Amino acid sequence: MRSKGFLNTFIIVLSSTLVFYGFSSVGALAFTNVSSKDFGDETFVGPFDISRQKEQAVKEQLRTDFITLQTDFAVDLTYQDITVAMPVEVVTFDVEKTVEQSNSGKENPIVASVSVDGLRTILTQQFSSILFTEDSIQSIATGIERKLETGIMPLNVHITDYSDFTEKEIATSSIAVTEPSTSFMNLINALNGTEITSFATFSLFDFIKNNEVGLVSDEELTVLASVLYATILQTNFVIDERNIGSILAPLAEPGFEAAINEQLGLNFIFTNPNKTAFRLHIQSDKGKIVSSIIGMPLLYSYSPFVGQLESFEPKTIQQFSAFVPDGQVRVADEGRKGMEVEVHRTISYEGSVVEDEMISSDFYAPIPKIELHPLKKDSQQTSESSNGGTVDLQDNQNSADSQNVLESNDDKDPSPLKGEDEKEVQYDKGGNIIE
Repeated sequence: MRSKGFLNTFIIVLSSTLVFYGFSSVGALAFTNVSSKDFGDETFVGPFDISRQKEQAVKEQLRTDFITLQTDFAVDLTYQDITVAMPVEVVTFDVEKTVEQSNSGKENPIVASVSVDGLRTILTQQFSSILFTEDSIQSIATGIERKLETGIMPLNVHITDYSDFTEKEIATSSIAVTEPSTSFMNLINALNGTEITSFATFSLFDFIKNNEVGLVSDEELTVLASVLYATILQTNFVIDERNIGSILAPLAEPGFEAAINEQLGLNFIFTNPNKTAFRLHIQSDKGKIVSSIIGMPLLYSYSPFVGQLESFEPKTIQQFSAFVPDGQVRVADEGRKGMEVEVHRTISYEGSVVEDEMISSDFYAPIPKIELHPLKKDSQQTSESSNGGTVDLQDNQNSADSQNVLESNDDKDPSPLKGEDEKEVQYDKGGNIIE
């Protein structure tokens, strides 16, 4: 009897166990089926197509895709004028969270996390002159994570987009000015405080056209453009157009002239290559025009200087005229020395020069000095002195009509006037040799 009772008890317990296990299995299977995702057509995670797949298959695919993404990892961090590579070890791509947040039939972001500690190390080592707060580091990390959502490489992240930095004066220059016109001062006042936005190009002609400042002479515009040019050379701004005149402008320093000629279309144009905006400050102060640029500091220091300056003495041209009394010499044109000036610029980082670049080589041709000598009545002579390149040009005058005339003197020895090919030298009405 006892054995039969025990058997009945065992059967009851076994049956209850089987029933309980069955219900548990069915419940777990039902929960699994409900929680598992099916992704339909046109479903993407970053650049990866996960259409028509179940959740587990998507996870397996993304594990492989994320390994490839890490292998091809190419993210640069840019602050103003410097760019550094970001190591892949600082970033983790999360498969589980990516799939969890993905929706069928949509373009879904990749979930990536940036190590704040790792990012802090990169920023303090690579941008040591910039002070980063903990809030700014966290903001930059979040910004990088958002950029990584697309999974598109290579990627450039401008960290100035995600943090505020104190602005300061990054460049300044000045130039003397005498008795500026009212229109010129109107232009100075209009230009003061002008914002040069990120990647924007500034044209002096366009600015004048868009602001009613009155008529400003080319000479005064050259003064303005020259001081702006000297200021901009102290930054990483790009000079798109800059010209020089046939002679150096009176108030400009050699190598730093930016000539303006509206009739010839000689303009002054530059571009801000940075992701942040800058402001031009320009004003008249004690006989000078002072120009400066305000904005987030650059990491490199830019220092332009004159590397070489060579001058050229002008030749002296002697002309002969019947209107100059015997024994006298008149100077018709004092002439001008010529010069060639080279401007270089050093680019330094934390006091150490990393590059010495050539900026420009400006050449101003010498203008000859012209002397008027009394007419030699005996003969026509042309000679070039061997000590200074002096050229004598005789200008025979007809005393009847007081006009310059050209004479042919076949009775005199022509050998001084002929070359080895026996060609006769010819003159124009000014007494100059016709080549």
